[in-house]
Formats: sequence, structure tokens, C-alpha cells
Amino acid sequence: MYIDKSLKKYTININSSVSEALDKYRLEKARLLIIVDDEVRLLGVISNGDIVNWILNSSNDRRSSVKTLLNEDYFCLNIDSSLSDMNNSLKNYHTIPLVDDEGKLIGVARDFAEETLAISDHKISNDSSVFIISEIGINHNGSLETAKDLIRQSHECGADAVKLQVRDLESLYTASVLNDSLKAEHGTQYLLNELKKSELPSNHLSELCDYAQRIGIALIGTPFDLKSVDLLEQVGIPAYKIGSPDFTNIPLIEKVASLGKPMIISTGMSTEHEIQTVIEKLNRWSVDYALLHCNSTYPASIVDLNLKYINKLKALSNRVVGYSGHERGYLPTLAAVSMGAKIIERHFTLDNDADGPDHSSSLEPHDFKQMVRDIRQIEDALGDEKRVFNQGEQVNRIALGKSLVFSRDMELGEKITQSDLVSKTPAKGVSPLELENFVGKVLNKKVSKDDYIHFEDITILEQRTKSFDIDKKWGIVGRLNDFEDYLAWKPKLVEIHLTWRDLTQINLKELEKRFSSYDQDLVVHAPEYYQDKLIDFATRDKVVLNYSIEMLTKTIELAKILGSKFKGVCKNNGPKVVVHPGGHFESRLETKKTDQYKALSNNLTNIKKDGVELLVENMPPNPWYFGGQWYNTIFMDSAEIKQFVEDTNLGFCYDTSHALLYCNSINQNLNKFTKNIHTFTRHLHIADAAGTTQEGLQLGQGNIDFDHLFEVLNKVDSGFIPEIWQGHLNSGRGFHDALSTIEKLLKDKMSTRGCSNHESI
Repeated sequence: MYIDKSLKKYTININSSVSEALDKYRLEKARLLIIVDDEVRLLGVISNGDIVNWILNSSNDRRSSVKTLLNEDYFCLNIDSSLSDMNNSLKNYHTIPLVDDEGKLIGVARDFAEETLAISDHKISNDSSVFIISEIGINHNGSLETAKDLIRQSHECGADAVKLQVRDLESLYTASVLNDSLKAEHGTQYLLNELKKSELPSNHLSELCDYAQRIGIALIGTPFDLKSVDLLEQVGIPAYKIGSPDFTNIPLIEKVASLGKPMIISTGMSTEHEIQTVIEKLNRWSVDYALLHCNSTYPASIVDLNLKYINKLKALSNRVVGYSGHERGYLPTLAAVSMGAKIIERHFTLDNDADGPDHSSSLEPHDFKQMVRDIRQIEDALGDEKRVFNQGEQVNRIALGKSLVFSRDMELGEKITQSDLVSKTPAKGVSPLELENFVGKVLNKKVSKDDYIHFEDITILEQRTKSFDIDKKWGIVGRLNDFEDYLAWKPKLVEIHLTWRDLTQINLKELEKRFSSYDQDLVVHAPEYYQDKLIDFATRDKVVLNYSIEMLTKTIELAKILGSKFKGVCKNNGPKVVVHPGGHFESRLETKKTDQYKALSNNLTNIKKDGVELLVENMPPNPWYFGGQWYNTIFMDSAEIKQFVEDTNLGFCYDTSHALLYCNSINQNLNKFTKNIHTFTRHLHIADAAGTTQEGLQLGQGNIDFDHLFEVLNKVDSGFIPEIWQGHLNSGRGFHDALSTIEKLLKDKMSTRGCSNHESI
């Protein structure tokens, strides 16, 4: 259970319009909107069902008052209700308004905390990347320069944040122990001596905070007493860490909670009862927090780590959970990531043999850097709980899998028996899993042996649309041998994807004679391979560069010949030629982007391209080549793309699927990406995507919010094609379905938003 007193995201004023309510509902991803008056008195709610009912009402008007959506039949509780009453009520309601005795909204009880933990520019959630903290602690040994060196090297190793420990010894220790440490236990004697040597004055803390901010890493602090909280707050840290020794120190935790900043709390040395008690208090205080599983031994024994308790912490808190490790090495830390830890905290030192209590259980820069790399690889490997096969598997599924084909010639009207169908490779048709759906059915056409069977062969076909009412320059994508199959749809442009064999095995003069004249505009997509070798224009490898340039030169030559056959080609610029930039590797490598962009710029600007308009396509972070996953380094970031286009005057081809995969990999909003580059876009590839690897999906099968995306894309003065993976199968069904979706989306926008006819995607 979670009590949220940040009311803005839940509430909307009674004087608002339906349009404002719907926009807020969508923007905040709220499950319940609460209607309030100017005094924040609760008047009613809007639920999912209320919105659905409004949408189904044919007379709905977005400009009408939100009162038309108001539902006065709602459940609420008094803010002073017991936690048990709230928890019991949340079994029936996912969101409960909490009011005072005057009916004013004070907070919202939630079945769980959906919010992310925001620290500086990082948003930590169960769907985010692991937030990695380099715990400097007192390993600086009181030296400002050493502390700066630790911060700098932590940043270079890939840490997201660094953490310092701050103590006011007079506030922390009893006077008797502080004045005479010999009266204390041996461990306290040693530790107190080390703490006295490691104290940093307040001006040094401020300088370190400024330094961390300057180099681009978050600095957070662990206060061990109330006075240290005041000091860290003066410094201006973005978040607090509560160490295991203070897990039950309620006065300290409550004071930090009152500051309204995120908290990360370690649970070492605590019982489960204590953990449950503190969680209840944190929820009551409406704190944004995360818990870290921890064994507070330095160094901790492997057999005592009990990593399975990470799952228990998740169940107890319904919050983001992490791991604070003190073991030698970092293998258990990687295991914690695999179990769902989204925050990792490890001590960091420049020398394991240095004097001090934490150095031996800390990681040196080399090991810390390797740990970060391993964590990122584990994140890539974990994926999500959806069972999908990626593009590489799709390629292999076709090449290695089986499809049903006819075992003999058959006539129209014959009944299909099981012996009439066999399984053969490649898998370009219906899966053998569907065999029983064909047995006993009657053919609606004549077929030959080894023809692939399709459901269309046994059903009455619906007449597929041969043209689309799309008031934009839309097109189809095909190969040299099949693009004419789609011309009956009456596209306004054609994008022809070439293979390297088209460039090496086709006689250009014969090609010129082969095609007639077409009314459409033309885009030619250059091959990704040349003579079974991957092209790359961002490389300094002369062998790779030479065959890449040879490929593009031949592509341009062929494009100009084809362009003469397409009447819609602009006479000034000629046909557009789309090319992939390169910048890919089989494994993650540290590269100098500036060198790659310089090579890309030189190689593409110097190539002879008279008579065509060259467009560079944005890339996904993990493209699929030769059936395997590679790693891309450049031409993914919108700011970098914008700078490149401005510097080179080359054109840009925007692939929505590739863009989303990149945005997902860095937790960036796709709409923001689109707004940054839409003025430079000269051609569009439209497809859906999911995660960081699933590209070319059918519209609606991925994560792209096309309703919002089209608002921006309407401003782009260029044409588009639906680039759906395997969209050409079954007579272009994938392309057809995508165009139908786009047609409907654009019509809906014209009717509801009044899009200008002169704008084009």
C-alpha cells in the first residue's frame, strides 16, 4: 500500500473540458481521475469505464464540460483511517481518494507505487536500466583530491552515481566513547580512529558536489546523524541513502523523509519485523524510496548473502529493490541483477590494500568497470516476460523452418486430404501446426506440386483494397522482381530495395529495356551487404570502405537508370537513394564517435552522387546481420543526426521502428526524438517496434503511440512507406494492413483535429 500526496497527477478541476480530462488521463497514465473544485474538495471521479462509455457515445464532444464524465458513485476514505482499513479496501479498489473531515482531498491510497524513483536525470523503475552507485564512503581517507579522483574514475567506469558518507562525530557517539575510545570495544576503537582521519569539512563537500555535477555524475550522501542531514541539504544533494546501521533510526529517517527527496535504504542487520514496521511508516509518510538487500559484513561471506531475500523485499514493499554488496569480487552482484535488483551499490577504491575499514571489500577501477559492463550485458539478456522471436530468429525461421506445401497437382474444387500436404523448407507459408485446419476443405483454385498453401486457398476472399484514401505521398516497398505487383493499389511512390546481386548480376542496358513507364516517384534503398560483406561508411578500414563505396556507386548508377522510368521523380534532384551509415560491431566496443562521424561525412560527401538525392537512415542500437545481433554506435541520437545533416547537407530517412528501439534503450520519449529531426526528414519508413531489438512490427503490435506521432509527422514534407518485416508475404498482406491502419488514423485526425490538407507525412 502507498499513500501519495502529490495530487496534481490525479486531479482535474470541475471547470475543465472533456478534452483536457482525456489528455491528462493519457499523459499521466492514470487509472482514476479525481474531480475537485477550487478548494480541492472531492466532487467525483472518472474511471476507465467512464471514458469507454463516453467514447462509445456517438454524440460525444471533446469540448463539453468534464461534468458530462463525472461519476458521483465513488469510494473514498478519511485520511485518518487505519492502515489496515486502507489495505483491506485496496483489495477491491486500486486507487482510493483520501479526504479530511471537510471533504478536501488530502492524498491517494494506491495498491502499489507505480512511480519511478527519480534521481537527477535517472528514473529508476522495474522497467529501467540498473542504477549503479559507486560507494566512495570514506575511502578518500580525508583527502579532497583523492575524493575527486574517486568520483572521476567512478564516472569513467560507468557508474550512475557516487555516494559519500557524512558524520558529525559529536552527534553520533556518546561523549564518554568520543573522549576516550579505549572505553569502547576494540572494533569501535579502530573504526572511530579511521572516521576521525576521514572527516571532510563542509566546504570540501560543496566542492565535491559541484565537481560531480560538472563531470556529469550524481552525488548522493549517507548521513549518520541529524546534523549531517542539515549539512547535506545545504550542499544540495538530489537524494539520500540511509545505511543499514540506521534502518531502525526513525528520527533520522523521518527527518530525511520530510525533505521530499528520494531515499535509498539498506536493510542489513534488520529483522523482517523491523523491515515491515519501517515500510509501513515510509508508506504513511508518502516517501519515494527503494530498499536494498544487504549483508553488513565487510567483506561478506558468499554463503551468508541470501540473495533470494530480494524477492521477499519486493513482496513486502511493492517498490524498486536493489542490492548493496560487500563480498569480494562481484559475481553475486551479477546474480542479484538477474533476480531483479534495479539498484546496485558497491564500494569503490583505488587500492584494495590501502588503510581503512572498507578498502578490502571494495572494487578497484578495473573490476568495477568490468562489473558495469557485465550488468549491462545481463540487462540485455534478461529482456522481458513476453515470448517473442527476434528478427534474427525470424530470418532463421524462414531459412530453416517448415511450411505446408502441396504434394501433388490439384484442381479447383478438390477436397484436401492429409496426404495432399507435406512440410518443406523454406518456411514461406503456413506452419505445419495448421495442418488440421486444411484437411477436408475444398480448394478455390488450381494448384501445383510444391506450391505453398494459404488460407486464401480454401476461403472466399474478401476483395482487398486496390487503392487507399490517404491524402499524403504514400508508397509501397518491393524488389525489382515484385514491385509491379503492388501498382494496382495506386501508390504515389515506389521504394525498391536492392540486393547486392542486383548490382553485380543484372545488365544495366537490359534492365533499362525491361521496365516501362510509371507515374510514381522513386526511392531506391541501397543493399546492406555487398558480395556477402557488411557495408560500413564510418570505418577507417580501407578494404571495407572500398567495397562499400563500390556498392553505393553501383546503386546510384542503377537508381538513375530506374529514375528515368518514373515520371514522379523530381527533375532537379532525381530519385532518392537511402543508405545505411555503418558504425556497427559484433560486440560492444568503446569507440570515438567523433572519428566515426568524420569518416562517415568524408566518405558520403566525396562520393559522386549527381542525379540522385542521398539519404542516410537512422539505425537501431542492436541491428540484425547474418542472423545475429550486432551493436550500433552512431546515427541513432537525434541531436547527432541533426548536427550531421546540418554539417553535410545530406538528406535524412527517418525509420520510426529504429528510432523507438534507440529511445527505449536510453529511456527517451519518441515524440521528443521526432520533434528534434522532423524538419530534416526527406523520407519515412513507418513500422512499429518493441523493446530494444524487435523492429519492423505491424502497426499496433509494438510500443509506438502513432496517434501522437502522426501529429508531428504531419509536419514532415516527404513521402512514406510501411516497412513491415515480411510484409510482402501473402500477396503483401502486411503492407496492406499497415496502410489500412494509416488511412484510418489520418482520417480520424482530419475529423477530430482538422489537419490541414497541405501538410504531408
